[in-house]
Amino acid sequence: MLSFMIDGLEPSLAGPLVERTEERLRKGSWHVWVSDGMDAYGEALKGRHCVLKIYPRTGKRGRPRRDKLVACPELHYAQVVKERDERHRVIGVFKRSPYGDIPLHKITTVYIERHNLTLRHENRRLTRKTIAFSKKVEGLWDQLFLYQGYYNFIRLHRGLKRRIRVGNPTMQKWQQRTPALAAKLTDHVWSLKEFMTKRIFIND
Repeated sequence: MLSFMIDGLEPSLAGPLVERTEERLRKGSWHVWVSDGMDAYGEALKGRHCVLKIYPRTGKRGRPRRDKLVACPELHYAQVVKERDERHRVIGVFKRSPYGDIPLHKITTVYIERHNLTLRHENRRLTRKTIAFSKKVEGLWDQLFLYQGYYNFIRLHRGLKRRIRVGNPTMQKWQQRTPALAAKLTDHVWSLKEFMTKRIFIND
């Protein structure tokens, strides 16, 4: 869980969310970005990774063509768009790649959809149609910051377990890992007590 944002409208949080996510990615690496049909994410990525394309003057009369900002060639962004009928039922799903040439099998939102399900399932404040909502936005920020640390350092992720070697080659043993352990941010699985009492020193 790299980052999150809280806002009333999705287009207004796309830019800050992309910026905060890129701050936590490895510098110089180009990843495949995938979202739903909301164009705000593509515009936010294009605004951060664009080049100025200059059109030459043709010599013809009339106003010359204006310079245009185009996406950087290294940017890879795709969308999974759902078509709905007048009753908002899904009648079709198609994929498209506005920026970059991305294989179709890499264009999927299944991982973020599953993460959103886990997020709602384990956070009562995010459950739909409930009265357990946050009365103030500051309380929701505190709750999600706490859950982000729990998810990354304490909660075991089944998809990240790793097979380790044992003395008997016929036996299989698996190491349970957290996202922080898999990303080599730590060397062990944290306990809740360790997480709540950890003192972090940041040098400015």
